[in-house]
Amino acid sequence: MGQNTIDANGITIQTYTEILNDITNGTDSTPGWITIYGSDINLDSNSPDGQIVNLMALSKEDMLQFGVGIYNAFNPDLAVGQALDGVAQYNGITRKGGTYTQTQVVVTTNQSVTLNGNDQSASTPFTIEDGNGNQLYLITTVTIGSGTSTLNFQAANMGFVQIVQNTVTAIVTPQTGVLAVNNPSTPYNYGADQETDAQFRLRRQQSTAGLSTHKAQALYTALNNIVGVEQAVVYENNTGVSNSIGLGAHSIWFIVEGGTAQEIANMIYNYVDCCGMKGSTEVDIVQPVDGSLYPVYFDIAQQQVLQISLNIESLSGSAINNAAIQSYLLDNYTLGINEVADITSITALVRAYSSDLLVTFAGVSISAGSYTDSVKPSAVINYFVLLTGNILITNT
Repeated sequence: MGQNTIDANGITIQTYTEILNDITNGTDSTPGWITIYGSDINLDSNSPDGQIVNLMALSKEDMLQFGVGIYNAFNPDLAVGQALDGVAQYNGITRKGGTYTQTQVVVTTNQSVTLNGNDQSASTPFTIEDGNGNQLYLITTVTIGSGTSTLNFQAANMGFVQIVQNTVTAIVTPQTGVLAVNNPSTPYNYGADQETDAQFRLRRQQSTAGLSTHKAQALYTALNNIVGVEQAVVYENNTGVSNSIGLGAHSIWFIVEGGTAQEIANMIYNYVDCCGMKGSTEVDIVQPVDGSLYPVYFDIAQQQVLQISLNIESLSGSAINNAAIQSYLLDNYTLGINEVADITSITALVRAYSSDLLVTFAGVSISAGSYTDSVKPSAVINYFVLLTGNILITNT
């Protein structure tokens, strides 16, 4: 029978079946219910004695699982929730919080007006919403004159909020002088949910590369640990000729999503010297010794919408909730910078959502209508994002 032990191999506990067997049949040292009350005792699950025995087994299983949770809380590869937050601090990293969807909105006025932004904590920000009830706050307080002004707004709720262009037309906090609002373009930044336990564990494992003597690997870790940075990649070319992604000889290329340009540049400056750097963003670092300027170059990662087309059937002939499948893909299919999108991983997610579903056609594309089995972002600095309107699902 299984035993409850803690040894060099970790913690081991009994299964529910093993616990139930010990209670009913006994162990070498303790008699079971059958021995005590006789072999004719009724321990069926729907009998009074059977229900008591099952409750006892469940109680012991719950206590054992509680012990496993405490034991695992000290292991960063197994801890969850707040326990993981605590133990990860030994590696000098914290969980990344969520971000907000941000978009530009045209505000039409007939007089000079001051609109409160989300930076004014003492007052309610100027608030608008789309037809689905998604509210957006003006980010920064501003005074504008009569006419049209393009202002930056962010979603009231953290995480991924899909805002379709030309749908943000309702004013939640009316103000004299403001006639109309509208978002003529799609968001320039889609929000992300707080880092999950699985994502945080992986980043903690990668954080140990910070002790590496190879600067590119150490810098990869350092960039990903900057507060506000969602992801970063480092490409290095130590050959004497340009490589396939357009990186020059003896050069390095940093591509980063999130964070501030100054913090990113400072981190790069601390790790890199005497090599070429590629990137369209330049930040000049003032060197402490002589005050000279040291230019640091990198690129800001850009979002690119991925087109997905699926035909899904139900093996049992049940009704298929396409909207729920779209939502599941939005939550679970995430891709990194320059990462390839492929139908295998998407199909696997559909099957994970429901084993009753059969994908009879799947395709991905960067332009609707020309679907293939896999596709790369159109530029090395891009990463794919999903929108409900770009996930086409049919049922035949």
